[in-house]
Parts: sequence; structure tokens; C-alpha cells
Amino acid sequence: PLEAVLALAVRAAREAGAVIKQAWWAAGSSEVKDTKSSAVDLVTETDQRCEDLVNSILRGSYPDDRIIGEESAGSEKYEPLTDAPTWTVDPIDGTTNFVHRFAQSCVIIAYLEAKEPKVAVIFDPVADELFWATKGGGAYLENPAVGKRRLQAAATTSLAKALVSMEVGYGRDEASVALVSGAMAALLGAGVRSIRMAGSTGLNMAHVAAGRFNAAFEHGDWERGKGPKIWDFAAGKLIVAEAGGVTRDLTSGGRGELDLMGRSQFSACTPELADEILALLATKP
Repeated sequence: PLEAVLALAVRAAREAGAVIKQAWWAAGSSEVKDTKSSAVDLVTETDQRCEDLVNSILRGSYPDDRIIGEESAGSEKYEPLTDAPTWTVDPIDGTTNFVHRFAQSCVIIAYLEAKEPKVAVIFDPVADELFWATKGGGAYLENPAVGKRRLQAAATTSLAKALVSMEVGYGRDEASVALVSGAMAALLGAGVRSIRMAGSTGLNMAHVAAGRFNAAFEHGDWERGKGPKIWDFAAGKLIVAEAGGVTRDLTSGGRGELDLMGRSQFSACTPELADEILALLATKP
């Protein structure tokens, strides 16, 4: 049952979050261990410890399920999805924020069946905010201040009233810089209320679901080797949908749902706002 899967995912996220929070205040604990796709794509010792911890908890109850983890070695994590039970794990989404002690990092865990997310958990250990959803069961936020609340995306339909999150990504080449600056210019020129770059795909999507952001997106594609991956947005896709928002395939210009095996992310609180933003991004200089 999904309730048992959710309980396990919440336990794993909270235990990993405790490791992150402890490391947050420990001097020197966030020293960069390595880089991945580029010199600005960081990984820390805490990333690896948290992923090992989460995987151990998941395998303890579901030893035969596939686990796709961001820090896992080998190319098998890029193999196509199957209908088999599959977990995706990002032990610290927002690693650069974690390294710099900018409080926008989270643990992301999703459980998929038949290639679609059925359970999603996003946990921000510094803010002590837990976002979660089950397929058909709604999306929720739990924090010490308000307890448990059902999430509902905002009703905003106009860019002029929208707070939009976008990401600079890891690309520092001319084409990547032009893509980001062009998107920002298009939004600003069209009169967007404001733009944020918070540095965590998971929290960006959770904040869309919670009505804090009205839209969030990040460009990317496999050809350039840039952009978020399934472990960044599988959980967010379900949380946004269960909160009444929409996700789209940014690579295709917004045609169709977010592609879990793609390298871009787009989510919005309403279809009308999604269409307006996607049209601007498609016509940017």
C-alpha cells in the first residue's frame, strides 16, 4: 500500500535530513569532495553519506526495487524507466546552497510504478518543512508552526502577478549564458512581478505547490549535458499535480507533461500562466 511506502520515504528523508542539519553547523563538514559535470557542479561527503543512508533504509524494506540515486556510480542510473517499482533519490538537492550555508536545500525521494510517481517526499531540514504527496491522495505540508496542511497551488493566471523561479544552472559557456539571460529578459520585458533563483529544483516545485512561487523552470537537454534529472523533479511532478498545478515538457516548448527522462523542468500554478510563460520562452531572442 502507498501508505507504507510513504511512511518509509518520510522516515528516510527525515533521517537524512538530520545528517544534513548536523553537518550544517559543524565547521568544515561541507568541504567539497568532488565536482561532477563542471567545476560548479559540486558534491560533498554529506551527499554520499545521506544517499547511503537513504538507500539502506529503502532496501531494508524493498530489497528488489530499483533505486536511481544522484550520487550512485555507473551508467545504470541513466537506463530507461521500466514498469517495475523504482525509487529516485537526491540526498541533497541544492548542494551549492548547502556548501555556502544558504538555507535552500532538501532531500528528495520519489517512488514510481509503471513509470509514474506514486509517492513523493521533499524535506527541507533547515526549515523543518516536509512536503509530500500520494497519487490521488493530495499534497501536504507539515512544519512545526502550522502542523499538517493540504497544499493548493495559487490561482494566478497573469505574469504581471506572478513570482517566477528560474535557475542559472551549471552551464557557463556562451550558449548556456544566452539561454538563461534570454529567458530572464523575456520575462522582465513582459512585466513579470519578480524572479527568483533559489538553487533547488525540489524546493522550487514544492513552493509552486504551496502557492509561494507561481511558476518554476530550468532549461536543459541531454545534447548539451545540462539541466536537472529525474531525481530532481520526479517527486515535484507529483506534488505539483496533486496541489492542482501543472508540469510541462520545457524541451518540447511545453507540449505534453514533464518528461521524467528529460533534462528540463517546468511547473506552474495554472495552465493559463504556463501557456503565457512558455510562449515567451519560445520567442525569446
